[in-house]
Amino acid sequence: MKKTAKIFSLLLATLMLAASLALFAACGDSYDEEITVYNWEDYIYSKTELQNDFNEYYKVKTGKTVKVNYSTFDTNETMLTNIINGDAVVDVIAPSEYAIEKLLQHDLLEKIDKTKVSTISNVNSAIYEAVREVFGTFTTDGGETVDITDYFVPYMWGTLGILYNADVVTEADLAKGWGLLWNENGNEALNGKIFMKDSIRDSYCAAVMYLKEYNLLPDAHKNKSVQELINTNDDAMLDAVEELLVRQKDVLKGYEVDFGKQEMISEKGLVDLAWSGDALYAIEEAEASSSAPALDYFVPEVGGNVWFDGWVIPKNAKNKEAANYFIAFLNEPEIAMSNMLEIGYTSAVDKSVFESSEAALALLEEAEYDAAEFFADERRYPEITESLGVMKDFGARNDVVVAMWERVVSSNTDLTTLWIIIGVVAVLVIAGIAIFLVRRSKNRRVKK
Repeated sequence: MKKTAKIFSLLLATLMLAASLALFAACGDSYDEEITVYNWEDYIYSKTELQNDFNEYYKVKTGKTVKVNYSTFDTNETMLTNIINGDAVVDVIAPSEYAIEKLLQHDLLEKIDKTKVSTISNVNSAIYEAVREVFGTFTTDGGETVDITDYFVPYMWGTLGILYNADVVTEADLAKGWGLLWNENGNEALNGKIFMKDSIRDSYCAAVMYLKEYNLLPDAHKNKSVQELINTNDDAMLDAVEELLVRQKDVLKGYEVDFGKQEMISEKGLVDLAWSGDALYAIEEAEASSSAPALDYFVPEVGGNVWFDGWVIPKNAKNKEAANYFIAFLNEPEIAMSNMLEIGYTSAVDKSVFESSEAALALLEEAEYDAAEFFADERRYPEITESLGVMKDFGARNDVVVAMWERVVSSNTDLTTLWIIIGVVAVLVIAGIAIFLVRRSKNRRVKK
């Protein structure tokens, strides 16, 4: 009995201690406010550091503490569906430029409060200029005339190009430009080792640039600029793109969105349609490994796509003040550099701001980068010329383009797979005939 009572007392004491600790922890984690961030997966530095750093920043700015609730999306289309349908109520989002256009078109965005986003002056002005030139002002569904640059602050930017295994891909292969994705040089080692993006827009862009490079554009489009071409989607262009993408499947390993860089590092893939940030991440990971191949990245000379992601605030955001300060926080040089080093993409903060920031330069040094080489790398900081265009939303043609893409993805021109299917069918037919003959033979013996 005493033993039982002793055990009970010990258990009670343990439970009381646990409850006390839980209460203490709960008290320690209490915040004055909350903010919900909606971003791409793996598109920001450590969540724990982000929470701590932004909380400290917010306390300095407002005297209040803030909890960061962080959720992710895998595509712009997923995010758009959730926001437009009202399935996700968030405070700040990081869409791509065409998705920002679409959200603004639906009259769903709040103007950025530039009095709170004091760091907006750190942003590379060329990005705003490029976006303004492409999207300009337009009328929303609510009848309001808006300037897109009033509703977002750039976050990351980069190019669409080709990540390749430099140990296998030859100079002759590279000379084929976008044709490398179709193995136009006939390098047998590349067959079945090429990845394409499981993304309508990126694969469409690559196909259009291939058509331009190989002088295969429909006659009506042959004299158009890169900017015009990658935003052309009439029936003639769609037919040409579809035929090209279907033909490409003979040399593809498959389609990917995020795992391509790991496939390249492990040599399961040798060529990959890639975003510059993912490419640089893969290149540096490979360089750090003694067993990984040499990787490199390029945008063919004929041109391609330059893209921008930016932060926006929905009109139904619950904490717009914190949202604006969050955007300001991310444009602080030290924070922006932390993001760059973590995810591989190029921050919209102008490199001159980094070069004059001791804290940012210290982070580069700690990561064992030479600052001069880092900022001179054209893969990270490409010159925005007429050969790089910005893709807009497909607009009224979206359903037609999506239908084309679905036909491409569902088509089966892979010869290996085809022969496997033929082989299986042949085996089944032969087996069926054999069974029939055996049964007929048995029936004959029974009759006799």
